[in-house]
Amino acid sequence: MVCSCLSTQRFAALAGASGSAAFGSAQVGELENLKAVCNKPQNNALRTLIDNVFIYTADTRDTVYPKGWLLVHGKHIEALGEDGEQPSNFDQRIDGQGKLMLPGLINPHWHESFVAPNAESPDDTHLEATAYSNGGNIQALGSMFGFISTVGDKLTLEEGLAIARWSMWTQLRSGTTALGDVGSANKADAMALAAIDLGMRLRVSRWGSDIMLEAHKSTPTIIADTELQTADWLSLIETWDNHSSGLVGAMPSVMGAFGSSDKQLEALASIAQQYQVPYATHLAPLKNERAEVERVFGRSPIARFDAMGLLTDKLLAVHTAYASEDEYQRLIETGVNICHSPAHYGMLGEATISETGQIGRFLKDGVWVSSSTDGDISFIGGMCEAMRGAHLGHNEAQNCNTACPPTLALKTASLYAAKALGWEQQIGSIEVGKQADLVLVNNDDYRYKLSGHPLRTFIVTGSSLDVDSVMVAGDLVVKAGRSTRFDEHELFEDYLKAVASARKRIGGPA
Repeated sequence: MVCSCLSTQRFAALAGASGSAAFGSAQVGELENLKAVCNKPQNNALRTLIDNVFIYTADTRDTVYPKGWLLVHGKHIEALGEDGEQPSNFDQRIDGQGKLMLPGLINPHWHESFVAPNAESPDDTHLEATAYSNGGNIQALGSMFGFISTVGDKLTLEEGLAIARWSMWTQLRSGTTALGDVGSANKADAMALAAIDLGMRLRVSRWGSDIMLEAHKSTPTIIADTELQTADWLSLIETWDNHSSGLVGAMPSVMGAFGSSDKQLEALASIAQQYQVPYATHLAPLKNERAEVERVFGRSPIARFDAMGLLTDKLLAVHTAYASEDEYQRLIETGVNICHSPAHYGMLGEATISETGQIGRFLKDGVWVSSSTDGDISFIGGMCEAMRGAHLGHNEAQNCNTACPPTLALKTASLYAAKALGWEQQIGSIEVGKQADLVLVNNDDYRYKLSGHPLRTFIVTGSSLDVDSVMVAGDLVVKAGRSTRFDEHELFEDYLKAVASARKRIGGPA
């Protein structure tokens, strides 16, 4: 295996032959030992000067340093400024070669789904409308999401870790330093261990989905044990929230208002209040959802969450584009964190940005809306592509080029996303006192020759591949496009072996 601290034999012993999600007390102790081994200490005494960089800080003032420098002391940013003001007291210097420096990009809504088979063809001959298209097929989506919530139970820890390590690497390589897991087809333990091994941040989740709504049926169909999923949330928080690595926290999630019973939403509200953790859901994401939820529960999706006390500033609400006017005002009043995936909607046939224009309206009203990539069964882009979708999509939908300018698009992928994950005080912008999560972007080719706004050029013409180096908490985890911790080829080979094994027993939705 690629990981230097976890052997195949140790994985197998932990996961067991059945691949069960539950761990006995001895296994939990072993898992803790493995986490401690993975949590490699840094030399926090080093002072590193990075100069000759074009810095976009993404702070609330949109501060820019065209010829900037930054001093990192251990994990934190100690100072930054313009050329000519550099300190002389440092241990090492990195020449930024004029590259763009951005805060570590944050993807607050992501689903690890790389275990799913990729059956796409090289052309569009067999292209069909997805279940998200034309307002959404709520029954089909409920069945699919319910199935996804069970997949992690069918993986061994070894398989889950190999799959997570590769899929999360694709995000880290593209400049994402922090991920928000909003429910994945993997084990929470495997994803958390993968984050620590890669050196990136993760709010890890357990996806709750205990019902589905069937057409013409007036009561919800139970598809999972609510109490078992609740117990998983508790275990998740106790094991991973505020982890000693400084990289991992917990974020319980439910699929959405059409995938959770009242009992499940009540449990989520109770746990979130008791532990004061962020929590997430897809809230009012589809046009057809309201009628189906009101038909069964007598309330709209947003009204259900409000009645359960779930509209708070710790809620990460994704794709929230179909709120009534009263609900729109209520979301602002309660401080709910709105998130969207502007580069993904066209792939699925959704009209989240354009049909109601509500997410763009949130931005115009000063709401800290975050951008994200969503998830798929292969790499579909990183936060560069998400920022492009936000910048161009909202400007077009709002018929105004000031609706989402480049500096605002950057904040949706950094500062605003940090707030959505409850990490605003630690990361999200390049400011003195925050942790040194940084991205360096290549900007020395023809695209930038006549550009007076290199961030705009990167967002409009760039891609995840333009990311050169990535630092997390002062640790350089990607340098010149390569991991400083592992061999990418070996990582991919481990992934291929894991999915070949896991797909034999996963199955599919009924």
